[in-house]
Amino acid sequence: MAFNLLWYLSLYLYLQYGYTTIIFQYLLGQQGSILKDLFKIIVFPGILFVGVVSLFAEWYDRKIYARLQNRVGPFHTGYHGILQPLADLIKLLAKEDVVQSGAEARSLAATPIFALTLSLVMLMFIPVYKSTGIISFEGDLIVLLFLSTIFALTVILTGWFSTNRFSEVGTARAGMQLIAYEIPFVLSVITPAIIVGYYYSAPIQVNNYLLALGVSLPSTLVPPTALSVLTVANITQIQATIGMPFIVFAPISFAVFVISLMAELEKVPFDIPEAHTEIVAGWQTEISGRKLGIFRLASDLEYLWGAGLAAALFLGGPWGPGSQIGLSELERLMGAFPWGYVIGTGWFLVKVFAIIFLIANLRTLFARFRIDQVVRGSWKYLIPLAFLNIIILEVAFYFDLFGWQATYYLLLWITILI
Repeated sequence: MAFNLLWYLSLYLYLQYGYTTIIFQYLLGQQGSILKDLFKIIVFPGILFVGVVSLFAEWYDRKIYARLQNRVGPFHTGYHGILQPLADLIKLLAKEDVVQSGAEARSLAATPIFALTLSLVMLMFIPVYKSTGIISFEGDLIVLLFLSTIFALTVILTGWFSTNRFSEVGTARAGMQLIAYEIPFVLSVITPAIIVGYYYSAPIQVNNYLLALGVSLPSTLVPPTALSVLTVANITQIQATIGMPFIVFAPISFAVFVISLMAELEKVPFDIPEAHTEIVAGWQTEISGRKLGIFRLASDLEYLWGAGLAAALFLGGPWGPGSQIGLSELERLMGAFPWGYVIGTGWFLVKVFAIIFLIANLRTLFARFRIDQVVRGSWKYLIPLAFLNIIILEVAFYFDLFGWQATYYLLLWITILI
C-alpha cells in the first residue's frame, strides 16, 4: 500500500511538472522555505519560544501576586524560584495518572492534549516580532474567537467526562461563566476592527464627497471588506501607521477585554468554578498526574495568548520606536541583521508583561465572587459597557473627531492643486 501511494505521488508530480529533473529542482527550491517555516513553528516564535515565555509568565505572575500579598512566592528552584513552574510541570508529568471508575478514560485522556494543541495553534496567530504571526490571513480574528470558544468547550467536556459530583458542579459553573463572558470578550475584540474599518473607509468617503463636487480623481479606491478589517495584522499595522495605540480610542473596550480575559482564564476573583473551599478543585477535581501537568501548561499558554492578543489589538503588538529598523529590501539584500525584529520582540514582551502585571494587581484587589454575581456582572455591566464604547466611537466617526477625513481631504486637495 505504501509502495502504491509512493508510485501514485511520483506519477502525479511527474504529470504536474513534466520531467523528473524539474521535480527535483522544485523540491530543492522549496527546501529553504520549508526549513524556515519549521524554524518559525518549532523554535521562534513558535513552540519553544512561547513555551519558555509562558513558564516565565507564570513565575512572574506568581511573584507579583505573592509580593502584593506580603508573601515571598517561588524562591528555591532556580534564581529567585524562576525554574519553579518548570519543576512543577516535570513533577506532575512524573506522577501517577489516576482515573476513577466510571469515568470516560479515553475521552478524559484526549481533552488535555486537545487543549494544549489548541492553545499552541491560537498563539500562532499572535504577532510577536512583526505585524503578522506565523499564521496570518484575512479574517483570522474570527478564527481566533472560534478557537477560544472551542477551548472553553474543552473545559466543560473535561469536567463532564470525569463523572464526579464536585466536577459536575464546577463544570456547570464554568459553563455559565465562560459562555456569559464570551459575549463581552467578542464585543471588545471587534472594537479595534471597527476602528480599522473607519480608517480604511475615510478616504472612500472623501473620494465620494469630491466626486459629488465634480472633482474626478485619477485612481479608484477600493472599499474595505469585512475580512480585511477582521485581520490581526491589519489592526496591528494601522496602529503603527497612525502612531497611536487603539487603547486611546477604546479604553472601555480594553477594560472589558481584560476583565473578560480574567473570567475566561478563571483567575481571581473569577475562580468560582474551581473554588477549593467549596468544591475541591471544580472541573479539575479528578484531573491528576500527566493530565493535570498538560492542563497547567495549556492554561499558561492561554494566559500568554490572551495577554498577547490584548497587546496586538490595543497596544500595537511589536510596534514601537525602532521596531521598523532593518526591514527595507535594500538592507535585506545587503545581508544586514534585522534589528527591528529584535526590538519589535522586545516591545511585544514589555506590553505582554505589563498586561500580566495589571491582571496580577486586579487579582490581589478583589475577593472571589459568587457565581450569580459573576454571571450578573457580565450581562448587567460588561456587555452594556462594550456597546457604549462602540456607540462613542460611531459618534466620533460621524463628526470626524479624530480628523482622519479632514487629513485625507487636505492631502487630496494638495495633490490636485500640484
